Amino acid sequence: MAADLETESPASPAPGARRRSRRRGVLERRITGWTLIVLLLVTWQWYASAHTIAELPPLSTIAEEGWSQMFGGDLPTALADTVGTTLIGFALATVIGTVLGFLMGRVKPVWALLEPVIELVRQTPVTALFPLLILYLGIGTGLKITMVALVATFPILLNAYAGARNVSRTMHLTGRTFKLSWLQTQWEIALPSALPHILVGMRQALGVSLVVSVVSGMLAGNSGIGYYILSAQQILDVPSLFAGVLSIAVVGYTLNQIFLFLDARLTRWRRHAEHS
Repeated sequence: MAADLETESPASPAPGARRRSRRRGVLERRITGWTLIVLLLVTWQWYASAHTIAELPPLSTIAEEGWSQMFGGDLPTALADTVGTTLIGFALATVIGTVLGFLMGRVKPVWALLEPVIELVRQTPVTALFPLLILYLGIGTGLKITMVALVATFPILLNAYAGARNVSRTMHLTGRTFKLSWLQTQWEIALPSALPHILVGMRQALGVSLVVSVVSGMLAGNSGIGYYILSAQQILDVPSLFAGVLSIAVVGYTLNQIFLFLDARLTRWRRHAEHS
């Protein structure tokens, strides 16, 4: 009888399974990605130092030029111009895309009115609109901000529309139970429910905004990192060209990490609800 009441202790994993689990845990950490980047940079430095190639200077030369440009050249001004254009255009796209997408998802007459126009503009490449934008806006900051806002609006709008359409029926019934008005229902129930979708669209739009800001500086501008990179290429200043490319890559990564941090803060309530 006593033997029947005894409970068996869970079997411990075999040593081989534990080793495989540890290896899998190491491979799934982000440090492996950073290790790969370090290895690529070390290989670049070794290869460029061992072979004299004008088009591929060593990283040490690029770093020296970047440091010189950062603290005594035009690189900080160029980066600040591009980041400013990116953030302003992104902010405009966030407001326009969120409002229009949310209303289209919640109000059918708004969807019926705007959907054909939005689909028509969305399918038109921004390069086709570029001459028209120059005609009406000229060449300068206004043109670059408009291009960024135009391209970045659609990822946010489409995700906001999807989020607004996918509000659960249970949430609607909750609003009716508490006798919320239509406006209160949208603000207190529908918008928070759609927020994760909107944030996904915003993250996509942020990357697009930076790309368009750089490209617009190359095509029509006399400032910004795109103009800086293009100018370095035209005078065959390869170290400065690489310094500009690598610096904007670092800026793009930093902006993405800041956005992920804010995203985690804004959606913390949702994760708590899912785990409760």
